[in-house]
Amino acid sequence: MVDNLKILFRLYRQYTKMDLLWFLRDTRYCLLQIFSDMVCAVCTIAGVFLLSEKFGGFGGMNQGEILFMMGFSTLVDGIYMMFFIGNNTSMISRIIGRGQLDHVMIQPVPLWAELLAQGFSPLSGSSMLVCGIGLTAYAVRRLPLSTTLPWLLLLLIYAVSSTILVLSVMVLLSCAAFYAPAAAEEIAQTGWDLFTSLKTYPLGTMNHSVKRLFLTVLPVGLAAWFPSELLLKAGNGGLSAVLLLQACYLPAAALALSLFTIYVFKKGMKYYAVNGSPRYSGFGHR
Repeated sequence: MVDNLKILFRLYRQYTKMDLLWFLRDTRYCLLQIFSDMVCAVCTIAGVFLLSEKFGGFGGMNQGEILFMMGFSTLVDGIYMMFFIGNNTSMISRIIGRGQLDHVMIQPVPLWAELLAQGFSPLSGSSMLVCGIGLTAYAVRRLPLSTTLPWLLLLLIYAVSSTILVLSVMVLLSCAAFYAPAAAEEIAQTGWDLFTSLKTYPLGTMNHSVKRLFLTVLPVGLAAWFPSELLLKAGNGGLSAVLLLQACYLPAAALALSLFTIYVFKKGMKYYAVNGSPRYSGFGHR
């Protein structure tokens, strides 16, 4: 375990240097990407925020609570982008579908370590995270929340759990590219669009059947609305026994889905080991 962690941290240092090198060699293009990510962050939350401004809140949330949910959603996107945006890691169906998985497999490190580390972009991919932290902090100041150390710890746990959940869904969908590389090359982008278009809407006043759907089969509600609801309740009244039981659902769901995703990915790798890839594309390889 210790040796594996050393390998992982060594890879993180390597990709940090590579990200910094890109900034130093092509500063203008790097800054343009950082600025573009910030614009995307604003555009993602603008629709729901303007609706809340118009109607004074909706979906069972007032304007300040919706702003907090927007901040949490952007925070999750920021963690996801900083750790997985590079080298198409966040869109792994492209790597599989284009026959580029061999590029990862020939590296002299374990496959899991390379996949976890090669997307790390602490400089060029951090703009969304900075926006998320700033927006969340601003929303917290506007709300009557008791931001104790346990509450901040719960916020961190939920942000990481939601990120793991989103990543698991993306990788799970991407496993289709093992069996249909050309047709499923961009399936991860479809999954990402599902989250970006739906996860920022409050589900409080929706039909119970629809709400259960978005918290189980299509877990978009677990990426922002559900954790935000629990964090708001915890910040207002503390963690009661019932709330503490509900609080365990998101980390448990993220763990279960990630384990299932690992199982499906290993099955796909066995298929890939026997059949290989019928196509190869140098497009998009970094």
